[in-house]
Amino acid sequence: MVLLLLGFMIIFMMMFGTMTDNNTGIIGGSISEIGENEIPADYLPIYQAAEEKYGVPWNLLAAHHRVETRFSTLEVMISPVGAIGHLQFMPLTWIGWSYPGGDRLGNADIPDHILTDPEMVKKYGGMGVDGNGDGKADPWDLEDAIFSAANYLAKNGAAEGDLQRAVYAYNHSNEYVNQVLYYADLYVEGYVAIDEVVAGESGFARPLDTTVTSEFGLRVNPITGESSDSHKGVDFACSIGQSIPAAKDGKVVYAGWQNPNNHKEGYGLYVWIDHGSGYKTTYAHLSDLNVSVGDTVKLGDKVGGCGSTGSSTGPHLHFEIFQNGVRVDPSPFIGL
Repeated sequence: MVLLLLGFMIIFMMMFGTMTDNNTGIIGGSISEIGENEIPADYLPIYQAAEEKYGVPWNLLAAHHRVETRFSTLEVMISPVGAIGHLQFMPLTWIGWSYPGGDRLGNADIPDHILTDPEMVKKYGGMGVDGNGDGKADPWDLEDAIFSAANYLAKNGAAEGDLQRAVYAYNHSNEYVNQVLYYADLYVEGYVAIDEVVAGESGFARPLDTTVTSEFGLRVNPITGESSDSHKGVDFACSIGQSIPAAKDGKVVYAGWQNPNNHKEGYGLYVWIDHGSGYKTTYAHLSDLNVSVGDTVKLGDKVGGCGSTGSSTGPHLHFEIFQNGVRVDPSPFIGL
């Protein structure tokens, strides 16, 4: 009997292990304090209604919404490759890939009266859903978009607990998967942030054990859309107010606004630490400060809280390392 029970337990773990492997509380639960602070209150019932219909965790839907369009706060909700609406569906994914025309990425010039017609979506086998029952399946309607995301994720394994596969199907990027699952964890009770900061051989520590959302080097500027923008640091995902630690012992040489007259410019509220031997670090877009110019800090001391001040599309830490006055790629120093 014991062996039989053990066998069932092993089979259960093999089948549903992805629900808990790296997702504390991912399969549901009460909203966390961070979730209450970040998720617009009006959206929560929509996520929960979609969860009830499709079996996809509400916090996973909230995480997708956060990652895709910062909870629909982006001024232009059309991606460079043509993804549209609150949850960034490609038009052919919405209406169905059997619709004639379009490119291999799923972009197509589809008239609105066809794209939003539930009968056309059914005909072409798309993922669009009329979530609010108004007779239209519209990617620009918040309820329709959320229900459609739940529909897509459910059909790709999320309803059976294979969350990683489902998220990867939504966007074929491991970084994207990690980012969505990070926020999904963050939004439910039971999430435990890793506060210990340990220096590597370089003497510098990774400031946050969270997803890297933008690496050092050339990228598409998320604000201007410039394709050859040079990113001078590394961006880490974080939530408003989350503790930002010093990456190494040093002395604070600046703590304040990049431009006191324009809080939406550049670094916003930031801290600059001199570590000696020609090295300095920058901690930008902070929500608040815990240090002042002249303070001596130790590795792991809180310098401020995560924010989205300055030129920023959402809460994150922009982290830089200077070597003899020149910004260098932080990755080798912090073990990325």
